Order: sequence, then C-alpha cells, then structure tokens
Amino acid sequence: MAKTRKPTTELLLPSSSVWQSWIGNDGDTGMHSADFTAQSARFSRDSQRRVLALPATHFWALPAWLKGSSEHLRSMAQLHLERMSVKCGEGEDSVQVRSISEKDDAHLTRILALKDLPTPLDDLARLPDEVTLHALCYPLVANSLTIFRELDRLVVAITSGSDLIYCTPLSANRLDEHALSELNNICLQLGFQRVLGRLEGIVLWVEDGDTAQIQRVTGLPAWRSELPPPTLPEKGSTLLMPVDLNLERARQATRSKTRLIAFTVGAALAACIAIIATLTALALQERNKLRNEVAALMPRASRVAEHRRTWNEAAPAVDPTCWPQQMLLHCLESEASKESTITHWEWTPELMSITGRMPSASLALHYQQELTANENLAHFTWTSKTGDIAADNSTIFEMKGELGE
Repeated sequence: MAKTRKPTTELLLPSSSVWQSWIGNDGDTGMHSADFTAQSARFSRDSQRRVLALPATHFWALPAWLKGSSEHLRSMAQLHLERMSVKCGEGEDSVQVRSISEKDDAHLTRILALKDLPTPLDDLARLPDEVTLHALCYPLVANSLTIFRELDRLVVAITSGSDLIYCTPLSANRLDEHALSELNNICLQLGFQRVLGRLEGIVLWVEDGDTAQIQRVTGLPAWRSELPPPTLPEKGSTLLMPVDLNLERARQATRSKTRLIAFTVGAALAACIAIIATLTALALQERNKLRNEVAALMPRASRVAEHRRTWNEAAPAVDPTCWPQQMLLHCLESEASKESTITHWEWTPELMSITGRMPSASLALHYQQELTANENLAHFTWTSKTGDIAADNSTIFEMKGELGE
C-alpha cells in the first residue's frame, strides 16, 4: 500500500468573506485547515513551505501583445506598464511576465505586477516563501469569464484557453446591472486591444445574480457552480514578493545576525569567564595546598631555627677554631710574646682586646707586627697603642682587634 505524503505546504488565501488556510502537497488539491477574520491572517507554526495568495486588489493582471523575442518580454512589459501609467518595481519580485501564445513574431503575454499595498498579515514572525495571485490557485474554466468573491468584493477572471489573462475587482458589490455594465466595458476594452479570444460562457462562483439577465445583457451563457477547492502552487512557480515583506525579511535577517553576534560574543565572554574562574579556582587550590604544606612545615622550621640559634650560641664552645683558649694560643704564637706579660685579655667572636707589658719598646712593636701578620687572626682589624716607657725600659702596650666586614 502506497504511503500518503505528509502535507508540507500551507496556502493562505482570501475566501468570499474571511481568510482561510489550506494545507497539502505541491500541485495537489488542498485541505481546508483554518479560518481567520477578514482583517487578520497568519501562517501556522508547523508548515514547511508557506504560500500567500493575495486578492486581486493587490495586483495588476493585464494581457498585452508584445512584439520581439522572448528574451526581451520583461523589458517590453515594463514599457507597456509605463505607457499605461502603472507604477511598480522593476525586479522579478515585482513583475511577472508569462507568454500565453505567439503569433507573427508577437507574444500574447500575461503581466502580473504588484501594487504598493500593505500585506494583510497580522503576524510577521512567519513570512511567506512565495506570493501569488489568488485566482491562479483555482482550475478556471477555459475561454470563459469567472466571477467570484474575495473578502466581500466581486472579482472577474478571464481565461484565454486554460490560462488566466485578466483579473480585476469590480466596483459593484452585487452582481446587478452596474456589475454587468462593468463586465461589458471590460470585454469591450480587451476586444479593442485584440487580447480577448472567443468566450464560451460566464461561470458564477457566487450565489447572487440572475443567470437569465446575465445572458440577456452580455450575450453569453451563464451557469452557477460550486467554488472548487484550491490547488497548492508548485514550488518556484512565482518570484513575486511585496516590498514590505522584503523589508521585514531584511529586518529579521539583521536582527538574527545581531542576535548571532550577541550570542557569539556572550558565548566567548562566558568561555573567558569560565576559563578565568577555572584558573582562579586552580590557583586558589594550589595556594591552599601550599598554605597547608607551609603550615605543616612551620613546626619543623621553628625547630630548625631554634636549633640554629642554639648552635650559634654553642659554636664558640664546640668549634675548635673558635675556642677562647685557641684564640689565646694564636695570640701567644709569636716569639715576641714569650717576653711579654699579658695583664688583660678579652675575646668575643666580634672583638679581641690585649693589654700587656714588654721589656722594651722594640719588642712591643715587634709583637704588634707579628700579631697583625698572624693568618689565624687575619679576620680582625687591629689597632695598637703604646704607653710610656718605664725607667727599666719596659713598655705597656694595648691592642684591639675588631671583626672585619
């Protein structure tokens, strides 16, 4: 059993009095989905492709014979619209030209041009992917004139063969003598332009109007029938797009780009903050770890410092090179010291003081020179002083040594 394709396209179009939403697949007959008011219309959230069918009041749907090659039909159509004082854009989103038939190097074309009117959408968050003429969504009867309603306005659509060549709203609100007179004028003008072929009848998709009166006034047979369900346009069948929708799409793209930039910047800032927070957390963790290690080492460090102070205090007593007796022996190593009499000797690691008596001044001087030249006492800076010479030629001397820098 073949699987039914899930509807992928939503068609929003004006019915006789309200806007309607139809869903289905491209090229298939649509299924009625929802109704809206005459002043509001919106697309659903679930549709994958959105098509907006605008009423005839938003279009110029005109036939014209254009001479020249098919490559220049658009340029010729724009010149034709200028001669008719029709103002519209020049791009493919404003004017659509289609060749209906060709004869003697001339093309019978249908020109669709968008009027500068606001699009009847009250929710611009979901924009249409394509915009088309409402009348093109129905299977029109060939070589006929069809009358139907769009939002309480009468509309006439004329076909040449099976193709729509003309569509316009009527000024009359009811299919009465004024509306029939307007139809005759339209057919007369199209006949003068030689764009109207042989019409076979008038199709009424409306409830009002007397078919006998219509046939008597227009000379064409008229019959009434039900409005058929619309056919969803094929993808890419039209490039038309109103100016306000293009502007809104550009604004949405700008807002989306701005949001993307803001999101990217925010994400980058968040990443930087996260990295900084991680590094800070790691640094704090490392700091706390070092603090714990330092705290654990503090008792040992304090004991080491205490041991060092103890050793520094005990160093003079346990270091053979710093014993007081050893310092005294260094002071008595010279030959001249054998003749001396030491009356006072004082020593600290930073200062040494010697006072004594020598038999003669020359021996005192010689002793002072030997003490200064002693290598074991070279770390002291010496100063000497010699007292008065006694009657027996003896001399009192005094020497002070300070620890050098």
